Amino acid sequence: MLTYSVRYKKLDAKPNITIHHYSIDQYKDVQFINGNISINSKELINNVNAVFYRCDSDGINCEYFQTWKITDICPKLKDPNQLWSRWYSSFDPPMLCPLDKVHYIIKNATIDIGLGTLLYPQATDYQWKVVQNMYADNNILVGSYSLHLSFFGYRKRIKYTFKP
Repeated sequence: MLTYSVRYKKLDAKPNITIHHYSIDQYKDVQFINGNISINSKELINNVNAVFYRCDSDGINCEYFQTWKITDICPKLKDPNQLWSRWYSSFDPPMLCPLDKVHYIIKNATIDIGLGTLLYPQATDYQWKVVQNMYADNNILVGSYSLHLSFFGYRKRIKYTFKP
């Protein structure tokens, strides 16, 4: 049986969002993203569109896969059982509404791979580019960032304790 881990490739941002000095760190079999992020806008984020692109094994040829449109983001940020919960719980100050802070520290951020493979079991066959577009009311684009990642499968050794 394979165990899966996330492998991050790249993180970048567009207008009004700046990522400062980020690093991809690893502890045992898990990778984490650490760094600083700034949201330079007076608009308050209320809606998010996450656009998923499925890429070949080299991460070069990508095709549109699906879009998640999340409205009224505030109550969803508090829910501990979402695919993004581990990611946003790694932000300091916490990503809670109103999203009016400018500077955030990201510490040991990752996603819950178990939920990802539960929603789409073939996710491990591809590399992924996820673009998160953040909007204020009236569809005003606040900014976006993209995350390039893949899933790494490996066999975990099971220690048998034989008792005669």
